Amino acid sequence: MTSTQLDAQTTGPRNMASRVATSAVAIPVVVLVIWLGGAWFAAVVALLAGGSALELSAMARRWGDRPFVPAAVIWSAGLIGASYLVGREISSGNVALPWVSVGAGLSLLWLWRRPLRGTGPSGWLVTVAIVLYTGGLLFHAPVLRALDHGREWMLFLILVTFAADTSALLVGKLAGRHPLAPSLSPAKTWEGATGGAAGAVVASVAAVYAFGLDAAVWKVVALGVVIGISGQLGDLFESRLKRTAEVKDSGWAVPGHGGLLDRLDSIVFNLVVVYYFVA
Repeated sequence: MTSTQLDAQTTGPRNMASRVATSAVAIPVVVLVIWLGGAWFAAVVALLAGGSALELSAMARRWGDRPFVPAAVIWSAGLIGASYLVGREISSGNVALPWVSVGAGLSLLWLWRRPLRGTGPSGWLVTVAIVLYTGGLLFHAPVLRALDHGREWMLFLILVTFAADTSALLVGKLAGRHPLAPSLSPAKTWEGATGGAAGAVVASVAAVYAFGLDAAVWKVVALGVVIGISGQLGDLFESRLKRTAEVKDSGWAVPGHGGLLDRLDSIVFNLVVVYYFVA
């Protein structure tokens, strides 16, 4: 597949009716699961982690690596089980998980460069990288949910990420002129990225007051700026992986939207940011 063909796929029209229908079902379910918390929440996150690991394993095979798929799926979901057990022991917001975060960060660097591709050691290395990218980043979700006001902060995360993505899309379509990263995602522009960051700031301030969260305004504004940037970095990172694998979407699990990773790419980066802001 040529770069031109891939660009045409990436910028083609979506099935809007399917997107709207999926969102109408998914959003209430997401809110309900976050509201329930506990084992229900952890089980859904584990399914997302395992499904994401399966999608990324398929992409890795397309770019020439040989991940051990069952291990990637099981270990990724298993990390969420471990996170749930950690979350059950939390009695305050003073828990930090730098070892998981560092491991996830190293996995992102490895996936970006993909050294030793197609070799024997690469099979295990890419498997571990897949686990830490999917399960390692989502590991922060059950722990965040278990913190004081964790339910509200999880809803904050979803709302602000959605606002940032929507703002970036709308501003980019209306005023986008200067490409942000044409080699990774031709449709993204600096104007859209700026609009996304602004939308994240507005949504952050509104969500803090709406959910009754205790945080200084200047900290909330700073958090909004960081979320507006980190979410778009997460999106670009996944775009890099998809372009390397020469696929339009990471999968087909979310009708009208693509795969699980296509929906989680911004959220997982922002999840880590919000966790360390709160913890």
